[in-house]
Amino acid sequence: MQIAIDGKPVRVGRNRQLTVLAILLLNANKVVPVSTLIDAVWRSSPPATADKQIQTCVWRLRNSFTAAGGPADLIETDQGGYRIRLSDDDLDARAFEKAVRGARDLAAAGDLESALAEYQRALSLFRGQPLADLPGPLTYGIAAHWEERRFSVLEEWLDIGLAFGRHSELIGELKPLVAEYPMRERLCAQLMTALYLSQRRAEALAVYRNSRITLINKLGLEPGARLQELHQQILAGEPIDTPLIPQRRVHHTAKTPAQLPARAQDFTGRRDLLPKIASDLRGEGGARVVALTGCGGSGKTALAVQVGHDLHQYFPDGQLYADLHGQTSPVPPHEVLCGFLDALGVPEQRVPAGLAARAALFRSVSATKRLLIVLDDLAESIRYETLLPSGDSAVLCTARASPLKIPGLVEYRMGGLPADDALDLLASLVGTERVFTEVESARRIIQACGRLPLAIRAAGARLRARPHCSLRAFADRLTTHRSRIAELTIGPLDIGARLATSLDQLSPACRHLWMRLGLCHLEHLPEWAASTLSDLPAEETQRLLDILVNQHLLTVAPGDPVNGPTYTFNSLIRDHARRYGEKELGSSATEDVTHRLSHAARRWRASAGHADSHRKNEGATVHGARAV
Repeated sequence: MQIAIDGKPVRVGRNRQLTVLAILLLNANKVVPVSTLIDAVWRSSPPATADKQIQTCVWRLRNSFTAAGGPADLIETDQGGYRIRLSDDDLDARAFEKAVRGARDLAAAGDLESALAEYQRALSLFRGQPLADLPGPLTYGIAAHWEERRFSVLEEWLDIGLAFGRHSELIGELKPLVAEYPMRERLCAQLMTALYLSQRRAEALAVYRNSRITLINKLGLEPGARLQELHQQILAGEPIDTPLIPQRRVHHTAKTPAQLPARAQDFTGRRDLLPKIASDLRGEGGARVVALTGCGGSGKTALAVQVGHDLHQYFPDGQLYADLHGQTSPVPPHEVLCGFLDALGVPEQRVPAGLAARAALFRSVSATKRLLIVLDDLAESIRYETLLPSGDSAVLCTARASPLKIPGLVEYRMGGLPADDALDLLASLVGTERVFTEVESARRIIQACGRLPLAIRAAGARLRARPHCSLRAFADRLTTHRSRIAELTIGPLDIGARLATSLDQLSPACRHLWMRLGLCHLEHLPEWAASTLSDLPAEETQRLLDILVNQHLLTVAPGDPVNGPTYTFNSLIRDHARRYGEKELGSSATEDVTHRLSHAARRWRASAGHADSHRKNEGATVHGARAV
């Protein structure tokens, strides 16, 4: 891997530094989580200090770039990871794709000579095997991808050469390629065509015989229909119309899909996220994937639709939308692809049956387009990578849990609205005068709703149905009613149903821990409290906590160097967990939680040797648990 700034080589240490840099470059302009870098460097056996060592690697890389004359902020720290900022011309991979797009456009316009030169410029960017300095499963897969990519572009260049009449010149290029890759039928067809058009019919037939023998011996298969047809034409001495000449790309029935649902007219808030998401989606250099994650009712879909409409002019080839019903009845990817292909004008009879074939056709159709694709409500258990387009399109998806299986993902985690935005939303639903006449009661209502947009909308619907009910009375009812969730349900605005679907994704042990944590009245829950309540080893408890955080049923709060991280609940989700805990764990569960935490707090305080700093926390534990 060669790195240079203005022609000056950048000195990069081997192994860890090189691996970290490679992963950052492969995800240029996207935040790469520290956990991803750790997996790339150590795979399944990271040391305890892995995150510190990654930090050191990044620091050394920054120093190397600065020493070579690069900007100090070339590698940024952002959202629990790192991002390297590069323009399209800074990375050979992007320069290659840009040159290939230019060559295809020239070929489609009929300027074959210029197209040949542009293809050669693209292929010249390959200088040996990509990531050859980094052995390992990750780099093997990436190297294989780029080798196949190089080959497909090389075959396109050969097609252009045949179309331009360079038959004799290309024979010398094609013979060693066919000898090395005898099972690539497209190469064999190109060599047969070049030989036949150069009046070397016997040699063209010999190429077919050798290819057929190889395919039968190694795969037990006859050559494909296209190669057999070419063979018959050459046998009969018929003129061949250079069938591999690239034609102008077929554009199906002109369709510009606009499938996004209508935007919410009373959309409120998220002013901090809107420009960031828009910037990520508008970028250049290949398909981009942005995910909005959060608990049910946090407004992910409304935000995705809002962003999609705001960016309409940046995606002139249209917008595709699919509700994947990930939390109820997940829609299989092959069905989604069928709908997308139909929206893009592909005739039904041309849509293949298999998932891989449909995905390949979708990538082909989208390769020359700039589309925005919104995938709403992804299921964690189903792989949706087949829905990712080619070319310069962008994907915006929503999910309860982080869709970690999608490569190159930029994720934004969504919680409740900021207090002022939540107040504005309630005012838009029940009237500004009514809200600001009782502003303190309105603040109590949005706090009881956990500042979740869906719950606030349900509260607004109930208040609209009760025009003579004071906000104070409604706030009192929310804060004292045994089932706050039931009060915040009206018709389809059912926050309880949304939260319940997340619980269905949990294992029994994870669900059990979540309910017990809900019976605590501690605002911040330390790891030792979770371990006490889980009846599991610390490592297993930590894994369950990670799952709850990933499902947005818990939030990581800032910790301190001594006590470590703590966890918090959204107030409405805590209420939900407490209700489930009282129902499923029995009437003595609260007393059991109080007893366990009291004893564990004393043991932890004694072992830590920080009696003064933790006596207050122990008192809060006992007092809070009794208050339940």
